[in-house]
Amino acid sequence: MVADVTPIIRELLPLLRLFCRGEYGVALGGAHAKGIDDRESDVDLYVFAREVLSAEERTRLCQRYADGVESVVSWGESDGFIQGGTDFSFRQQRIECWLRNTDYVSGIIAACREGVVKHDLVTWTVMGFYSYCTLSDLHKMIPVEDPQGFLSRWKSEVSVYPPRLGEAIIAEHLHAAQFWPDNPHYQGAIERCDIIYTAGIVQQVAHNLIQVVFALNREYFPGEKRLDVTMGHLPLKPDRFTERIIHLISPGVRADRAFLRGQGGELGKLVGEVEALVADREAHHR
Repeated sequence: MVADVTPIIRELLPLLRLFCRGEYGVALGGAHAKGIDDRESDVDLYVFAREVLSAEERTRLCQRYADGVESVVSWGESDGFIQGGTDFSFRQQRIECWLRNTDYVSGIIAACREGVVKHDLVTWTVMGFYSYCTLSDLHKMIPVEDPQGFLSRWKSEVSVYPPRLGEAIIAEHLHAAQFWPDNPHYQGAIERCDIIYTAGIVQQVAHNLIQVVFALNREYFPGEKRLDVTMGHLPLKPDRFTERIIHLISPGVRADRAFLRGQGGELGKLVGEVEALVADREAHHR
């Protein structure tokens, strides 16, 4: 951890409590909870409640709270509340406060343990938000205040990776990755040097393979940020997996037809190696 954020959290706790109506819990999440923070990392604070104040009310509270609170942006309403956020700067430190409905979180945990997952296309994450990222957040988060004890209960429930969740992720993302390497639309784009189109395919397949590798290792997918770090400790993956993914996405050379052909070949090879790992795991579980 680059810096101890405990003093900032203590100062902000009275404000975060005011966001909620009734029962609540507060936890530290994000890079600081995962131990991968750097000087560019926000302080990610999770606030869990059944009811919260409206976005406008939360913004007004922040603006009145202290001189050091600036650039407040709130979203999500109290009516039909599922999730929302209030982000601001506090003494030159960026704070991201994510509010989540406690019943919604409990439902996501139950669904993921049964292998039922949801994927929402949203603007604030490149590949969309997967419901099981909630379990990853809970697994790594550090409770700050938990007066009703539901944070500790959730952490207990997600402490063991659900087998059905892994099966669902592997089935969906391996199928998606397999779709592209020999696809005639991809091959045609290579031959006409359609760089924008082929780049999107490579990015998508790389993402699918990463999802499969995390599931094979029974590790929660942590989200898209800092994957070069979080993939490093996974024992079960193709040789030089992280380095090969980075090279596929950012090769640093001119993308002519010969390069795109080679890139497509490497992409297909990596898909095949992940397929082999999945087949080997299934053989050992029969």
